[in-house]
Amino acid sequence: MAIAGITSLVLGLSVPAGFADPAPEEGPVGHAAPTTFAAAGAYWTPERMRDAEPLVEPAQGASPSAAAVPKAAGEQVDLPPLVVAQTNSWVRPYAASAAKQQTWRSGGLIAKTAGKVFGTGGNGNDFVASGNVVRSKDGDVVVTVGHALVDGQGRWSKNLVFVPAYKNGAAPYGKFAARTMYIWSGYIKDNAHYPPFDFGMLVVNPVKGKKVQQTVGAQGIRFNATAAGASNLLLGYPSNGNGGRTLQYCSGASVTPSYSMKYAMVCDMGGGSSGGPWFQDFNKVTGTGYQISAHALRNTTTSYGAYFGPEALKTFRAAEAA
Repeated sequence: MAIAGITSLVLGLSVPAGFADPAPEEGPVGHAAPTTFAAAGAYWTPERMRDAEPLVEPAQGASPSAAAVPKAAGEQVDLPPLVVAQTNSWVRPYAASAAKQQTWRSGGLIAKTAGKVFGTGGNGNDFVASGNVVRSKDGDVVVTVGHALVDGQGRWSKNLVFVPAYKNGAAPYGKFAARTMYIWSGYIKDNAHYPPFDFGMLVVNPVKGKKVQQTVGAQGIRFNATAAGASNLLLGYPSNGNGGRTLQYCSGASVTPSYSMKYAMVCDMGGGSSGGPWFQDFNKVTGTGYQISAHALRNTTTSYGAYFGPEALKTFRAAEAA
C-alpha cells in the first residue's frame, strides 16, 4: 500500500475539520522498525525522553469523495487481563467523574501496563505518545494509535520504544524497543486520514530476556464490543498534566461521538496522551479491565476513540503472530 502524502493528526491535539470517509482497503499493514533494538534503547536517554514533544500537525490534504464506514462487528472477542507477581497494590478508588484530568494514584495493574511510547518522526523530531500492554499469545503487543507510527508525509517512525510505568523520567522496567508496527490499510488513502481506523499495534522486543507481558502483566482487550459505551476511564501521559511526567486519567461523562468515531468523553488531556487506553469493565479492586479503544483525537473539551471492530482485531492478530 502506498502511503505517501497522507494526512495525520497531532498526538492528542486539535481535530481538523472537513473529514470525508475514504473507502477502506482490506488488511493490516506491517512495517519492520527501522532501528535496531539496542540502538533504539540507547537512543532514549532520560534527557531525550524528557524533551520529546507531541508531533506537529501537518498540513491537511484533499479528502476523497468516496464514503465508507468500518465493517459491522462480528462476535465479541475478549482476551482477559493477566496479572503477574508483585503487581502494585490498590491504594484508593479513582474519582468516578473527572472531566478534568487527575494524576493516577490508585495503583493496580494499570500502573504497570500503561506507559509512554517514544519515537522519532519522519521529520527527525522526537515525539511522545501513550500506550498500553494487552494480553497476547506471544506476550509482546502494545496498543497505541496509528498516527504515532506514520506521519503526515507517509514516513514511518523510527527509534520506537515503549516504557511501561514511566514516571518522572524513570523507566523502572526498561525500554522495550519495537521490532514491528502495524496499522490498518484503510487508515490512510488518497491523501486522507480516516479517524475510525486510528489505532496501531507495536510488537516489542524483550528486555533482559523477558517479554513485556512477563515483566509487567497485561490488560485485557475486547474487540466487537456489544455494550453501547465505555466505562469512561481514559488514561495517558498528556503534556498539559504534570508536564507528561506522570500517568493521568479522565473519567468524564460520555457525549455524542463525532468524526465517525465510536466513543467520546469530556476530558482535557492534551498532547502526548494519544494512544492511552480506554476501558470497559474496569475493576476498581485490581486495576484491570478490557481495553476497547485508544485516545485518538480531541477538540478543546472532548476526547474521541475508535471502535475496536473487525479491522482492529485483524491488525492485532497480525501483530500477535509477528
